[in-house]
Amino acid sequence: MNALLKLAESMRRALEVVALASGWLLVIMACVTTFDVVARKFGLQLPYTKLQELEWHFHAAIFSLWMGYCYTINAHPRVDTFTEMMSYRRRAWIELAGCLALALPYSALVAYYSLDFVAQSYRLGEQSDSTVGLTHRWIIKGVYAAGLWMVVLGVLSVLLRVIVFLFGEKSEREVNLQIGHVITDV
Repeated sequence: MNALLKLAESMRRALEVVALASGWLLVIMACVTTFDVVARKFGLQLPYTKLQELEWHFHAAIFSLWMGYCYTINAHPRVDTFTEMMSYRRRAWIELAGCLALALPYSALVAYYSLDFVAQSYRLGEQSDSTVGLTHRWIIKGVYAAGLWMVVLGVLSVLLRVIVFLFGEKSEREVNLQIGHVITDV
């Protein structure tokens, strides 16, 4: 069980490194957005559509590169009103079922087919008219595909923690399992 926990933690740490490093894209996106807004206010004649496309590229990259890590720290959208009165063990069983029946199959399938999505874009030489943003569409599609594979890693990391919690007789704090609420005093 300790090996599973170490593997889960390795996955979470790798996702954290990618997420925190890609967080710097927020600074760049904020600069581009600020420039776009200020230029409009001063009436400068610029290719605003191209600037907005660049902003969307940054937004897509940030979102994609944070998805997997967010799942591991319980910072993803979830409706907990149904489970808030349940015991933590019961929530873990629901998380296990959800990961195995829904999250893992879906995210793995979408991630698998995303590779073909990127490859087709590359083969077609799909391009954007924007010279400000990324001219080759396969790059941003590749970042999104990488983000989908990171979601798979995030789900696997949580799944391993749930398994160790349920079958390894360890506490939620020992496995750093954050489901249904956020542990704030670790």
